[in-house]
This record gives sequence, C-alpha cells and structure tokens, in this order.
Amino acid sequence: MLDWSVLVALVVVWGSAFAGLKIAVGGLHPAWVASMRLSTAALALFILMQGRGERPPRLWPRPDPIWSTYALLGVFGLGTPFLLFSWAATELPSAVLAICNGVSPVFTALFAHAFLAGERLNGRKSVGVSLGLIGFIALVAPDLKTNGLGSAVVAELAALAGAALYAVANVVTKQAPSAPPVLSAFIMCLAGALATAAAALLWAGPPPLPGLKVGAVVVALGLLPTALGTVGYVWLIRRRGALFTSFTTYLAPVWAILIGIALLGERPAPAEYAALALILLGVGIANLRGKTVERPPSPAGQPA
Repeated sequence: MLDWSVLVALVVVWGSAFAGLKIAVGGLHPAWVASMRLSTAALALFILMQGRGERPPRLWPRPDPIWSTYALLGVFGLGTPFLLFSWAATELPSAVLAICNGVSPVFTALFAHAFLAGERLNGRKSVGVSLGLIGFIALVAPDLKTNGLGSAVVAELAALAGAALYAVANVVTKQAPSAPPVLSAFIMCLAGALATAAAALLWAGPPPLPGLKVGAVVVALGLLPTALGTVGYVWLIRRRGALFTSFTTYLAPVWAILIGIALLGERPAPAEYAALALILLGVGIANLRGKTVERPPSPAGQPA
C-alpha cells in the first residue's frame, strides 16, 4: 500500500508541476523561476542530508570527482532544461508542456542505443521510439501548418530540447561515479541553481520580489516535484524497480492535462490528445519488458 501511495504522490506532484510552472512564469521571469526553484530544492536537500547525517564530499583543496560530474549534470541535465521549460511555459499550455516532457523516455532509449553497450534498440524498441517521435510531430504539425515557425512551434521545440537533455543526463549518469541519491540530487540542484542564477542575471537583471502567490508556487515547485519528488522516485525504484516506477511516465501527463483543464481552463485540441496517446504508446512498447536497474537513476529526467 505504501508503494502505491508514493506512486500516486509522484504522479500528483509531477503532473501538477506544469500548471504550477504556468502560474509562476505569469508573475516572474522564467529564468528566475528556474533558479529560485532549484535553489529551494538545493536548500531542502541540504537540510535533509544534515538530518540523515550525510556530509558533502571533499571540495578543498582537491575536489572529489563526484563534484565535477554531478555539477555538470546539474547544469546541463537540470538547469538548462528547467530554463527551456520555464521559457516554453510563457507560450504553451501546461498540457502541451507535459506532452513534450513525455518524449524524454523515448530519447533516453535512443541515446542509450548510441552510447551504452547492452542497451541497443531492437525491433520492438525501434517501433516504440518511432511512435514517440511521430507523436511529437503530430503535436507540432498543426501549429507549424497554421503559423509556420512561430512562437508556439519554437516553444515546443525548446521543450523538446529540454526533454532531450533530461535523456542525455539519464544516459550519462549510468557512467557517473556512484553517489548517495540525496547527495547527488543536492549537487545537481546546487549547480543548476548557480548556473540559472547567472543566466537570469544576464537575461533579466536582478530578481524582483515575487508576489505571495507566485512565491509560494515557486517554493512548492522546488520542494515537491524537484526535491522530495526526486527522493520519492529513487526510494520507489529501489523498492519496486523500474517497471513499477515507470507508471509515473504514463500517468503524470494525464494528470497534468486534468489539472490544466480544472485549474487553468485549458482545452486541449484533438491533436494534443492524439500526440499524447502516440507518445505513451511508444514509451509502453519500448519498455514492454522493463528490467530492474542495478543502480538508482539520477534526478535528471524528472518532469519539468
């Protein structure tokens, strides 16, 4: 029962993150949304580490290699995708953001084929990857046909790039030095927060003081889907394995659409439902015979 409770909690917090992102960028520059969200997550994870008696690895005078590895993953596997999704949220409904994020497992299978021995695409996985990519084309095609390379299509491509970076980070992490999950998540969030803060200063200048509602949403995004969601995800995949945990991939976008309809008044187009169906079908086929991982994955790959 506890396993299912954690699974449902992950679906709710990850699926709700896209609506939260839409609210946050309505009152705060998207770059500062990404930075403040990661800063909140890093602080929460640091406090959790202290409570567990864990200490960061050596940083001076000779840094432990864990710092450089997970810091790079934090910049390119968390910070950059968060920037891309935050900017895309200024142009796209939360449901479309969730659908774009759903392509990440398809990219993971594709990149794993290219860079990881023993994870080659077979016929079944190739069909799944193809369906997932066709699903994204089905999402973009109506906007491309109507408006050409307008802001909506550019935002969809930015979100797709964010999903691809999540996938790259998942693949790279399989070759990274082993580290406790809370520690690796802390280093990634800290590095991502610093990188996005620098980008935000260059892009938008000093941060304004957000309103109470927007500030609360940003803090919630940092605490729930980014920090605690990561810990819950790693706990669940260790306890029940990748196949059980992969249900979050299917259910979170559906929950995101329902939240977008209920809270934001969004009305997804038929093409968006078709795209979601194709992407989830592709992910399902590609992972039909899921295997339990030997080592828990990194925080990368989480929904935006």
